[in-house]
Amino acid sequence: MCQRSYLCGIKIFSLLLDTLKRNSQVLVLFSIILYGLQKENYDMTTLASNTLWTWLKGGDEHKPIFIILAAVIFFAVYFMPTPKSMEALVTTENPIGYKMKQGYTIVDHLNDICHTQPDGTGAHKPIDVQEACRKIKIVIGMILVAALLWGTVGIPVGATAFLIAVIMYLTTLWPPSMIAKFYMKDAVFFIIGALSLAVGVEKTGLDRRIGLVFLGWTKSRVSLIFVFGPLMAVVAMFISAKCLIAFLMPVLMRLYKNICRANGIERHPKLGLFLIFVILYMTAMGGPGAPTVGARNVIMMNIFTEMGKTMTFLQWMKYGFWFVPVGSLAVGVFLYAFFNKRVMDIEINPGRHIKEDVKLLGKYQGKEVIMTAILFLTIGMWVFTGHIFGLGGPAILGVVLMFITGIISWDELNNNVSWGVVWMYAAAVGLGKVILDSGTGLWLATTAFYSLPDFMVNGEGLLISISVLTTIVTNFMNDGAAVAVIGPITIPMHAMAGLDMWKVGLATAFSSSFAHAVLIGRPGLVIAYTLGRDPETGERLLDLGQLFKYGVALILMSWLILWGWTFYGYWRFLSF
Repeated sequence: MCQRSYLCGIKIFSLLLDTLKRNSQVLVLFSIILYGLQKENYDMTTLASNTLWTWLKGGDEHKPIFIILAAVIFFAVYFMPTPKSMEALVTTENPIGYKMKQGYTIVDHLNDICHTQPDGTGAHKPIDVQEACRKIKIVIGMILVAALLWGTVGIPVGATAFLIAVIMYLTTLWPPSMIAKFYMKDAVFFIIGALSLAVGVEKTGLDRRIGLVFLGWTKSRVSLIFVFGPLMAVVAMFISAKCLIAFLMPVLMRLYKNICRANGIERHPKLGLFLIFVILYMTAMGGPGAPTVGARNVIMMNIFTEMGKTMTFLQWMKYGFWFVPVGSLAVGVFLYAFFNKRVMDIEINPGRHIKEDVKLLGKYQGKEVIMTAILFLTIGMWVFTGHIFGLGGPAILGVVLMFITGIISWDELNNNVSWGVVWMYAAAVGLGKVILDSGTGLWLATTAFYSLPDFMVNGEGLLISISVLTTIVTNFMNDGAAVAVIGPITIPMHAMAGLDMWKVGLATAFSSSFAHAVLIGRPGLVIAYTLGRDPETGERLLDLGQLFKYGVALILMSWLILWGWTFYGYWRFLSF
């Protein structure tokens, strides 16, 4: 028995080596990952004086146990047998949920966008079915690796972003020039610009005057979460949530420090987390309210038009607005329940602290006036010319104007912008693009839907299934990409489920607002994570573990509101 086991182990090991030899790029990648597990200062003395478990646990931003686990997961997915459903998908002409030329398959489309790729001998060959499936498996592996390492901070978040690029390069997932383009999208320039503008706003003191406008009238934690919060949810229906978060985070962080000092303490991390979650979660509740919240709702309206049942702006608000006040008040109850006892030992009077802070600024003049003009110019371009210049162009223009007018220096910008987080978001945008273009998102979505029991694809059961799947997907892709992938799959199911097309589409779009748990889910999370620091000590007040823990709880609550208040609630009294 032992001998047979030994021979079996030798055979498996030999097969693995043989496979690695035939996949030279993967062998190189495997070697790099193993090499990365070594610390430069490790020697035999260090290894002898520390237990294996201590080494595996590691420390901040270096946890070998998760690095090893990530490598195991990636190669397990890479070498798994190709499912028949995956082969069928990539060879289906014009599959629902994937836009391409008429009569094309995903294999044909990949040949168009990737052209050809090296076969290891210097020659080139077209992408075939197995190669298309290999790409999908690589992307699935990257999703799992990114989620694990970003969630655990096994290595720095910026390093994980680079690891995603390394995997793309070494597995020849996409041509090198295309990989570089994935990392430099308009959304990435927006993040850079928004974080940089926040530095200028804070330096000039303009953040305090903005705080006076938005928070000067609040007098307690109750008014903060039950009046200011719902107001921000309504504002987020018309002004991008990520913009609101970018400009209000410095205000809230300064307020955090002033409240601490007024109560005779230097730090109170739970208070800081509470203030961050107020703006973060309340703006998310504005997502279903109107088409103007972002690309996801516009994409769904375009799908409605293509399917022959156009929806107007006011019609969308008819079905979506009523979610916003109830959702935001529910978030208020959620925050009160989780944080009231944690912050009840201190007095919270935001309006008083902000008014006292503004008095110290003196007369409104000089660089404050210039920064205000830059801010209004940037916001105006976002609102009125965003369809021409995007969000990134105006944001970067604002940064350049801050340099030209002497508001900030390069060192100040370099020291106050978390570039690792910027690269993380760039990798998330690139990953979302390859999930979409490779057909990975489509395969995952169709596999999930067609494995559901009948009661989950009939009537409101389909709406619940859609909300769960869309929420999960949107936490790992951007919301627009999630709607673009899932919407075309779910909407044709409306007749089978006995539902109106609009119900199915709106259920998809509304659920894409619930990216609460994973940092890469939406730009606002990235901005809050970056700016959520003690303005004096630099202590991070929001970490990835807290974001996931509270985010998952809020996702469950968001589902209950969507199902109970919307699907089985007021939608029953509205005509579709």
